[in-house]
Amino acid sequence: MSAADRLALLRRAVRDDRGEWTTHRVQELYRSREYAAPFRRTARQDLAVLARQGLLVLDDTDRGRRVFRPARPSGGSS
Repeated sequence: MSAADRLALLRRAVRDDRGEWTTHRVQELYRSREYAAPFRRTARQDLAVLARQGLLVLDDTDRGRRVFRPARPSGGSS
């Protein structure tokens, strides 16, 4: 699986399930789809990409725990 395929899967999952996203949760998602992405580093990097794209926001207020949450939609009607 290419990095683009992996990121597309994660993007869809984030949009479908708007809960908290951790490296562990991403690894479980990849394993459930039988994707070879066993390293935490891969999950961390993929979460960081989605954060840079504005889909996720890092919440590191709890020391020792990094959680990404879906970004709130910006704009909207007045």
